[in-house]
Amino acid sequence: MSKALLIGTVGGIIGTITAAVGIMWVISVNTLLNEIYNYLVELAPFVNTVISWIPTPLYTGPWPQPIFSSWPLFGLLSSILAMLLIVTGILIGIGFYGTYKIGGGAPGVVGLIFGIIGGIAGALLITIGNTTPGYMSAVAPFDEVYVPVISVTTPNFNFIWASFGVLALAFIIIGAASISVRETTNIPSASMAAGILSIIGAVAFLVGSIIHLIPPIVGFGLTLVSFILWAVVFYSSREM
Repeated sequence: MSKALLIGTVGGIIGTITAAVGIMWVISVNTLLNEIYNYLVELAPFVNTVISWIPTPLYTGPWPQPIFSSWPLFGLLSSILAMLLIVTGILIGIGFYGTYKIGGGAPGVVGLIFGIIGGIAGALLITIGNTTPGYMSAVAPFDEVYVPVISVTTPNFNFIWASFGVLALAFIIIGAASISVRETTNIPSASMAAGILSIIGAVAFLVGSIIHLIPPIVGFGLTLVSFILWAVVFYSSREM
């Protein structure tokens, strides 16, 4: 019996929880962003009034910080997701190492490495984004261009977008590893399906990091199914 594959099974189970929390986390990011945008829009009349009284627009720096009601939930979910990503990445990585031990070859080792690196790197970027300040600004027209006049402190969303990119890379490589080792598992079709869904989910993460936050919800949904399949694959292959 392969202990590595049993550990990978646990990783798959925890991974489903991670993906579910990820869905809630993306929703919280979207809610917080909407709240910030709405606040900046409400500032627009004041900003336009100020700009009409001064000959040159002055960037006033951070404005007295408003209370965004959705920020505490975002912070809590960010912390929980970061911890789960680390645990899931390590355990799933060990599961792929188990496929290497039963004859899966180098892809099993690749799954180990990128499972761990992807989980830790994604968690680190989410944590930095949650704990370091970023700024979003209200802008005003001046000489046919829009210039920032008033800014508010926000989470550092640049690191949040970067975390989507890192997770996408990790899930693409892990998905490819899952497809590559399928013939050494007891359920090749499930390993293949998990890999394909992982790669499609990764593409959704990439779209989310560039265009819109809805695709990452789909991405976490697809990876949730992948984690279920990996748990089944690892468990069914433990005696091989």
